[in-house]
Amino acid sequence: MSARLNMNEIPIIPWKGKTFTQITSRIIKNNTKVSSTIATNILFNPMPLKIYRKEIVTGDVSNCYQRTSVKIDDINRPNGTIVNTSKNNPKDLVMTLDYNLVNNNTEAFGKCLDPNECVATNARRRVRSSGIIKRQFDITKNNDTYYTSTNQYLVSRNRKFDQNQYNYVRIGDSKVTPGDALSVSNIYSANGINHCQRYYIQNDVSFQYQWVDTLNYTVTVPHGYYQVEDLNHQLKLTMDSNYHYLLDATTQSHIYLLNIAYNTFLNVIELQVTATGGSIYAAMQNNISMPKDAYGAFVNSWTMPTYAVVPGFIILNNAIQQAIGFNAGNYPNTRITAPTNTQTNPIDQVFTSIVKPGIQPLYIPIFYKPNNPQFAQQGGVSSSSLILRKRYNTITCNTQLFRGAYGVNIDNAVAYGVGESGYTKKDKIGYPNTTYPKIPKYGPQICTFSKK
Repeated sequence: MSARLNMNEIPIIPWKGKTFTQITSRIIKNNTKVSSTIATNILFNPMPLKIYRKEIVTGDVSNCYQRTSVKIDDINRPNGTIVNTSKNNPKDLVMTLDYNLVNNNTEAFGKCLDPNECVATNARRRVRSSGIIKRQFDITKNNDTYYTSTNQYLVSRNRKFDQNQYNYVRIGDSKVTPGDALSVSNIYSANGINHCQRYYIQNDVSFQYQWVDTLNYTVTVPHGYYQVEDLNHQLKLTMDSNYHYLLDATTQSHIYLLNIAYNTFLNVIELQVTATGGSIYAAMQNNISMPKDAYGAFVNSWTMPTYAVVPGFIILNNAIQQAIGFNAGNYPNTRITAPTNTQTNPIDQVFTSIVKPGIQPLYIPIFYKPNNPQFAQQGGVSSSSLILRKRYNTITCNTQLFRGAYGVNIDNAVAYGVGESGYTKKDKIGYPNTTYPKIPKYGPQICTFSKK
């Protein structure tokens, strides 16, 4: 009792599973009523005394009286009770015996065959792992399927304060101030990773692209969950395997002439194509080069065309149309013709989806439009914040008057304390000396001359 002070009470566990009943004794008066079926040889024998004594309760004692009782000592005494195996309980003082025979078959040894449904196996797994939970991810959102704290749950939904402390413009004009009339149509997103449902492509699909060698190459898109970056990654993998890229001469990074991107301002997917070859490649030949193989040698699977050309996308008639919002066809319409490898209007072009694409950017929209945009919050601010803002504005506004004479460095209040030139006129021209000493070659006398 004292060991559980200041602790929660142990809850009462209700009875569960199968049970048996116990029959105990009771104090009952002997009955001297002669039965008609009594044997004649004992008929004239002395009958039991009409006194009260303990007997096993086997009859109907539903009508209780003052001498019908059960003592705890009778239950605790060995053989003080009898276990009744009958299904029908007698109408007497019957108690319940917990036999620990449960109805849950998974708790019995050898009965649990499926580890996913076995409670005992799951309990042993958690104990053996010292409470470490195996991380499982939702492939549709690239997020955990289980959270052990409120903090993890809020982070997964982008509801933490630090995630919403900064905003990013997804749709609209980023130059306007959040909160004013011009930012009504803007849509912002929170800071951090956004876990949202990705677009699902049920079956394997594909699209093609035409390279500068006039041949068509197929890009296979396996079934699964995709966003624009994943689709563009599939394109880059195919182009890398075919050496369809250029090399930056300085960084040796790959320069791709085909790209799939999402335009957040127009809410469309773009197919971007870049021209090369001819005079275009000649003008950039000092900065770019042909791709190299694993041994450092230039590839010879394709050659740079003599005339300027632009590669293009070929959208096939399958589910890729709904994913990116394009009709089946060539982008651009004019193809590179063989054997001359020429093309009409070979310039950089961008094609936008004609319908709303199924693949959308993954972000949780927030409406960052406070009514007090100067302080970036909703409602009023403290007096100290107001004084600090007025000091900042006063310094910034007043220093604009000295911008022409003393330079642009003093035009910013944040620039104070930074060791750069141009703060004041004296820092620019220095302090002029009105007189200077002159030491003669012979003699100890020092003369002073005025500067003219």
